[in-house]
Amino acid sequence: MNEPQLYRPGEPVADRPALDPYGPVQQPLSGAVELAADRGPVVYVPGAHGGYVAVRRDDLPTAHTPMPSPVPVRTGVDPQAQRVAAKGVFAAGAGVGAYFAAGAAAIVVDSLAQVLIAAAVAAGVAIAAPGRRGGGDTYVTHHHVSNRWFGRSHTTIRNR
Repeated sequence: MNEPQLYRPGEPVADRPALDPYGPVQQPLSGAVELAADRGPVVYVPGAHGGYVAVRRDDLPTAHTPMPSPVPVRTGVDPQAQRVAAKGVFAAGAGVGAYFAAGAAAIVVDSLAQVLIAAAVAAGVAIAAPGRRGGGDTYVTHHHVSNRWFGRSHTTIRNR
């Protein structure tokens, strides 16, 4: 009665009337109309094939099943929260430790650079100093500059 009709090529297709959303309510295509007030309250229970089946509440067995005892509530701090907090404290400590280690390494590198520069300057002075090695004559030169009025200067050079 409500089976779909097969389409055969070449046959004319019957025109379906357009649905009027403001027209009267149509009857369902299959089965009789069953009102919720007529059937009573319905409970959905697990079915045999993994789905849920609607069953009238009056048809269910009336045996009272005991409720499981409530699970005791833990007191204290949640262990998962303790682990998360410990990871945060460890990360902060590692960051501060890395900061201080980088500062100490910078001090060591800076000191080493200063020692190398001082050694290079001392070696350069030792190489560049002429007369100290061979015991030759030493000359001391005195430059005496006298400034006078109106920007005039007088220079005296004395060698000893």
